[in-house]
Amino acid sequence: MCPGQTVHPQAQPLRRPTASQPAGAPDNWDVKFQPYFFGTTKSANRGFTLIELLVSLSVLAILMGLAVPSFRATIAANQLTSRTNELVSALNMARSEAIRRGSRVTLCKSSTGTSCSSTGDWEQGWVVFVDTTRSGTTASIDSGETVLLVQQAVSGSTLIKGNLTVNSYVSFGADGRPRTLAGISTLGMLRSCNTSTALTNNSRARDVELSRVGRLSTSTPTSVASTCPAPT
Repeated sequence: MCPGQTVHPQAQPLRRPTASQPAGAPDNWDVKFQPYFFGTTKSANRGFTLIELLVSLSVLAILMGLAVPSFRATIAANQLTSRTNELVSALNMARSEAIRRGSRVTLCKSSTGTSCSSTGDWEQGWVVFVDTTRSGTTASIDSGETVLLVQQAVSGSTLIKGNLTVNSYVSFGADGRPRTLAGISTLGMLRSCNTSTALTNNSRARDVELSRVGRLSTSTPTSVASTCPAPT
């Protein structure tokens, strides 16, 4: 040190760098900074062995095998609920419009959205219309009649079938009661059913019952086969 120079009290003399310590590094460099210069330790770089990888894949396969059926059942149940709600909503709309308008309103099967179908089941779609002119035993949308709702074909594996009295149409009089086209009071039942094998025979269907006064009630029938037969 030259004459006249002073040493700052916090100044530290430089250490000679070692093979593993850069020049000018602090005394505790080995503890605090070495991992940042030389990467992770040997144990941190250790990967999976072949046996560990096979065990992990086996566990994953088992978990997937348990989860997939449950996931399929959830999707099928959601489809069933959605289709049933759409059907109930259409029936309620037809009845309320008949009362509001004081006129006959009919809901019929329809694959085109413009005419009623006499074949097939309700999953092909349906139409709600003001039925001012009626003849025979088959519902039809005649010229000048107002269409209130068009439901497209039901997607997925859900089928919708009615018993003999509501196999092709449901018609409400101005008093809100279901009637045949000839005006005779009637009742009936429609079944929304999912054919998926992920559902049990006790959970695959919903029955929508139509009383003589026009009220709707929904129930879950038991022992319904995956072929989804019509209600009796």
